[in-house]
Parts: sequence; structure tokens; C-alpha cells
Amino acid sequence: MRVATILWRSLLILIAVYVIVYLVNLPFASATPSPHFDVIAHRGVHHTFSTENLSNQTCTAKRIFPPTHDYIENTLPSMRAAFDAGATRIEIDVHRTADDDLVVFHDWTLDCRTEGQGETRRQTLAALQSLDVGFGYSADGGQSFPLRGKGVGAMPSLRQVLAAFPDGHFVIDQKDRDAATTALITAQLSEQAAAERVCLHARPERISQYLGAQPTGCTFASRLAIKTCLLEYLEVGWMGNVPISCRNQRLVVPAGGLSRLLWGWPCTFVSRLQAHGTRVHVFVPDARTAAHWRDLGFDGIWTDRVELR
Repeated sequence: MRVATILWRSLLILIAVYVIVYLVNLPFASATPSPHFDVIAHRGVHHTFSTENLSNQTCTAKRIFPPTHDYIENTLPSMRAAFDAGATRIEIDVHRTADDDLVVFHDWTLDCRTEGQGETRRQTLAALQSLDVGFGYSADGGQSFPLRGKGVGAMPSLRQVLAAFPDGHFVIDQKDRDAATTALITAQLSEQAAAERVCLHARPERISQYLGAQPTGCTFASRLAIKTCLLEYLEVGWMGNVPISCRNQRLVVPAGGLSRLLWGWPCTFVSRLQAHGTRVHVFVPDARTAAHWRDLGFDGIWTDRVELR
């Protein structure tokens, strides 16, 4: 009889805890749409590709979907098209060159997308700008190359991007972990009075360095920092707590998958982080769902297909 009583009381306690946790993490019936909703175009208007069986060695240019346009990622025409499609900010990828300049190009090496070879950072800016950035794209396994010849000389420097879009807002993804690259980015932004309209996306140590030089600078958390935040939130968020790793920054979280396991997803989760100074963006395949995420209280979307609205 005593054992049965203990088991019964234990069950009641578990039910009570469950109800409390459920109520604490119940999504709000409504959310306040962000007055400054960001639509961030990842690499501008560009060609997407199959994500099946990807590895770090996969050449994604060789597996694009059949082209519907001639825009090539990280080029000035693709950025202009992205802004015209409604992007409020464009993510671009930046490398430091062998002659200490900054070039906008995604890949660590040249072999996949261009006719060049070797590491991007080992080349001078002039050498990089002589290449065809559309050379390697194929939608049929290498039988045809629809963009070949259309990207000759189209790899821009960071200075060219900032000059071409004097009012444009950007996110710079620093592709290496080098302090010298961060210092050069900071210098060029200051030189062109662009620090107020450009955010840096980099490793935590580079973010700290950048903020040391630009205390009011805009930054986006790295994938590592986002992972740390979300894992720690899963540990403590059940009672409404927000870990320090999730505070006072800009995060980009996936729209589905494991995000649905986050306590209070989506509205309560977003509201909690915003209350601690964090802006929360969601990664979505295209921009057609932008209004939906804005209505849920998110601060913006990050998308591969900004032209689909």
C-alpha cells in the first residue's frame, strides 16, 4: 500500500511538472511583427543545387538545378538583382588576396567554379579578376556549361561592391580565421564609411576583434556560436531561461527540423531571445514565406532564393 502511494504521488508530481513546463513554453497566441524585418539574400541571386550526399569536397557548381537565369553568385549583377527583388541585405563571401586586398568569392579554392587552380588566397586580386566565375557550372553532370564565358572578370573586390551600392546593406562572411583579414575588412569599411551598413559574420574570436575596432558594429553569430546557443537553450530553456550564449547577438536558425524541439518554438523562443538583446533570423529556402515569419515575430529571413516572392 505504501509503495502504491509513493508511486501515485510520484506520478502526480511528474504530471504537475509536465503541465508547468508545457504552460511556461506555450507559444503565444500572437506575436508582434518586427518593424525592421530583414530579407537577407545569401550570395545574391544565384543558382541553387542538390544537397544530397554533400561533403566538403563536393563541387556544388557541377550539380546546379537547370538554370532559369544567368546571374552568378557574389557578382555585382546578382547583387543588383537581389536588391531589385526586395533584399534588404546581401550576404557576400570575402577572402584576403595574396596582395592584401579583399575579393568577393565563395570557395576556398578556384578549381570548382573557375578555370583557375589552387587556393583563392594565394592569388593576387588582378589574377582573380581575370578568371571566368561562371566557367564550372553544369546542370547535367558536365555535359554542358551554360554559364561559361558569362562571368569573365566578374569577381569583384570588396571596394567595388561597396562603391557600386553606396546605400546597400551587406553581411560579410569572412572565409578564413585570420586576424589580418579581419583587420583589413575593418580598415576598408572605415575607409569607405560603410561600417554602419555592413555586418560581419565570422568566428567568435574574429567577432571580438572586429567589435574591438568597431564597438557599435553589426555582427552575425558563427555556426559554432549558434550551435552552442541552441544546445545550451535546450538544457535550460524549459523553465524560460536564456543562456548567456544566446544573448546580445544576431542568430540565424533553420526553419524546420530540430528547431521545432526548441522550448517555446517559434513565438515564445523568439520573444525570449529578443528580450535579451538578440535578433533572430530564420533560414528558409525562398522568400515566399517572408510574411509568415514576420508575423511570428522573427527579425528577418536568410534565403537562397530571394527572387521567389
